[in-house]
Amino acid sequence: MTKATLTGGQVGASIFAGIFGHLLFAAGWIILGVSLLGGTIAAILGGTVQSIGDGAEIFGTAGGVLGGIVIGFLIAAAVLIVLSIVVSGLILRRGKVRKPWATTWTAVIIAAIIDLPLILAYFAIARSTDGLPFPLIALIGTVVVGILVWLWMTWAHRGPAVVVEPVEATPTSPSIDVKRD
Repeated sequence: MTKATLTGGQVGASIFAGIFGHLLFAAGWIILGVSLLGGTIAAILGGTVQSIGDGAEIFGTAGGVLGGIVIGFLIAAAVLIVLSIVVSGLILRRGKVRKPWATTWTAVIIAAIIDLPLILAYFAIARSTDGLPFPLIALIGTVVVGILVWLWMTWAHRGPAVVVEPVEATPTSPSIDVKRD
């Protein structure tokens, strides 16, 4: 079975969906990870310090405030992740990509799996360069990875090519000469 080729509109849509979808997703994914990790560490340290003595009542009060901050960050992360899926799906649908929502979901799942190792790679690249800041390297890497993953999934979800069989023209009725005045 021959697969269809992507149109220019489909390629453009997948590039834009990859850029915006992955940037939003990566921001939400990072906020989610930092919130969960930071909230867990703060809960463990706060509970440990509070159990040591009576003079550590400030940690009980700070724990309530910190818990509210962590919940706020978790909500912001969820909003960014959902927004990334919606934005990507709508861009792909507008670009007439076949299965825009399946393309978005598979691209997001792949991005979720590879983003953590890529952050470590971005840190290594930033440390090995002379002065390039980590946020710039992470931004460029996120855009490039988003474009590649969304293009790959758009290409993977393309449908079969429409094959048109050549037809030999044969007259089916006698020709009629029409005279015009």
